[in-house]
Amino acid sequence: MKVLCAGNLNYDILLPVDRMPDHHEKMDCQDAVLGFGGSAANTAYWLARLGCRVAVAGAVGDDAPGREHLASLTSVGVDTAGVDTVDITSGTAVVLSIGRDKRMIRAAGANRAGRFHEEVLEGCGVVFLSGANGPLLVQYAQAARKRGIMVFCGSGCLGEESILKQADGFLINSDELEGLTGLHDLEDGIMALDAQSAAVTLPTGGCLVSERIHLAKVEAPSVEPVDRTGAGDAFAAGYLAAYGRGESPEVRGRWGNLLAREVLMGRGARPEIEIPEELRSW
Repeated sequence: MKVLCAGNLNYDILLPVDRMPDHHEKMDCQDAVLGFGGSAANTAYWLARLGCRVAVAGAVGDDAPGREHLASLTSVGVDTAGVDTVDITSGTAVVLSIGRDKRMIRAAGANRAGRFHEEVLEGCGVVFLSGANGPLLVQYAQAARKRGIMVFCGSGCLGEESILKQADGFLINSDELEGLTGLHDLEDGIMALDAQSAAVTLPTGGCLVSERIHLAKVEAPSVEPVDRTGAGDAFAAGYLAAYGRGESPEVRGRWGNLLAREVLMGRGARPEIEIPEELRSW
């Protein structure tokens, strides 16, 4: 099954810090981690690393970060035919990170300029949406629904009511769930989504998964994160890979947990990691 990830492609500047700066404070960190990010691109990257057929749609700038990002995705097998190169600076994110805590500043840049490429939907079984270009994502969602393709909504487009109306499934975190439903109780919240398929990652690890009235909690070993950047995107990739194979919601949640755990122990959205054996075996 082919997955299309439509949305953000970014250039990330990660600054690991010992603490968050105070007001007006200038502080130093020992190093900077430069790399590629963006929720849609990250999920596409990890799906490709898991051996899935995957395409990405969106836009990058006609600049060095944009060209290098496309080359990086192509090198792991991601189809980038749906990505436009535009005369706008590539999307950029600056992240201050310390263990479980992080602060992020994003400049959408080229992410708001992509065009709709209907041909990239050919052969798709799932479309995953997460990005800043709401009108573009609505086009992909509507076209996918007409073709009978499952539409998952990620964290990057929860403020777009027109996208939410098209979503069959959700892959989000607990804060996003509460903001979306207004419900503090997570089990009540995920059931209120009434989604064909949904997963909510938990702040202490693990996730809740649901399919309509089916609800389960999938535990994960507790770890002390090195950096949380991109862990949710990796979770989405593990979940979608298992979904494409027809696995149960519990297995999807476990695969998402496994991949997210590895990313949590590295720096940046796409650290050099070994894919867990359970995910390589298939």
